[in-house]
Amino acid sequence: MARTKSTPRHIAASPSPTSSASPIPHKSYFLQHAITSSALLAFPVGTVVLSSLLPSDPVRTLGFFLPAVAFVQALNIIFTHPGAEVVSKSRVTKKKKQSEGTVSTTILGLMLSMLLTPFIHLVYVLFGAPVTVSVPATFLLSAHTALLALFPLLCAVPLDGETWMQIAALKAPITPAYVAALGTIAGAWLGAVPIPLDWDREWQTWPVTVVFGAYVGNAVGRLIGAVLSGKEKKL
Repeated sequence: MARTKSTPRHIAASPSPTSSASPIPHKSYFLQHAITSSALLAFPVGTVVLSSLLPSDPVRTLGFFLPAVAFVQALNIIFTHPGAEVVSKSRVTKKKKQSEGTVSTTILGLMLSMLLTPFIHLVYVLFGAPVTVSVPATFLLSAHTALLALFPLLCAVPLDGETWMQIAALKAPITPAYVAALGTIAGAWLGAVPIPLDWDREWQTWPVTVVFGAYVGNAVGRLIGAVLSGKEKKL
């Protein structure tokens, strides 16, 4: 009696606990960066529109809001860090280790950003910032620039020479942190254009327009980077 061979049925393999997790939807990813951009823009816009603190007293205003900017940036880094962009299905211990690693990376990035603030101050001076006057204002501007441009980058990319050479050569992969850094630099540069004009306006005081340019450029760059990097993930 001949045996009939049964056709094997295709059985879908159940996902293992160690399988790679699915990424967060792009809309949520973009929304997180949009919220951060809005929160950061609230600082320069609010201080001028509501109380004119920034033009009248740049040093006090920049110093007062510096911790708040650091806090907003740290939250954004923690929730949009590459390690946080996936929905983990592994054990709770693995989630805890990943969270601890993200927090430690954020703290390290913040410390390095503050350590690099004097270097940014020097760059501003080389590009025409006052040398002997408005020194506290320039230093605080440098600290805000470090938080906007360097802080997210230091947390998002490896700390090796080759990677940072690619960043300096404008050949790094498109990410919100990278494009936001470029936007911050471009915005600060464009923001300095109205200062020497003979308009005699209070908001032309150094470094009011540079601060505005840096924040607007950062917000625009962050959103553009989120859109472009999201499209690359879909491909």
